[in-house]
Amino acid sequence: MRPTVFIALLASLAASAPALAAPDSHAKPAGVQTGIFVYFADAGLFTRCSDGRRLPVAQEGANLALERAYAVHRNQPAAPLAVSLAGHLETRPGPDGGRVEMLVVDRFDRALPGQGCPSTADLPTTRWTLESLPGSSVTLPDGPRTPSIQFDAERRRVTGTTGCNRMSGEYRSWGGTGLSILPLATTRMACPEMAVESAFLQALSRATHRVQAADQLDLLANGVPVARFVAH
Repeated sequence: MRPTVFIALLASLAASAPALAAPDSHAKPAGVQTGIFVYFADAGLFTRCSDGRRLPVAQEGANLALERAYAVHRNQPAAPLAVSLAGHLETRPGPDGGRVEMLVVDRFDRALPGQGCPSTADLPTTRWTLESLPGSSVTLPDGPRTPSIQFDAERRRVTGTTGCNRMSGEYRSWGGTGLSILPLATTRMACPEMAVESAFLQALSRATHRVQAADQLDLLANGVPVARFVAH
């Protein structure tokens, strides 16, 4: 993925994330915090452990120290890495002419390899409802037809619904954040939401890692967010 395309995707992710306060042009303190950092295509994305909010990272301040630590401690290219840092939020011009709230790193503290966010939702016992498909143009249905997924850690099985058909299959996980979903079997019912089903199954098949924070679960494909879920 080209850097400009990825940066635009990060901006759209930040714009769709729930804000804690209305953005303005002034710096807002964020303080010391732990989160999950991913660096890909010359752009960084930080997911806050406290609320699961995704923030593009400005390439200034102590960002260079953060990127260097990421290069040393990540277990493979574009893999998520837990980090501790201090920073503040600033609203900047976005690539589409709008404005995007970004994290400016004031001080990088340390990398936390092998760790993740303490989460209020447990991956294998939670039903995860699809909230968005970043990079996709499909509109998700509301109510019971919203796609969802559930993991069975003991059997390494995954089950759920595409919003139209039931699905089941196997998954693999490693290193705390590595995740791949093997080809899934689905029922064969035709529904109006077939475009959603296709985009959802494609996102699942592309997943290489996961980022879990608060009650949010993101699936990434080589660093790029492809699906976001909320615990139910």
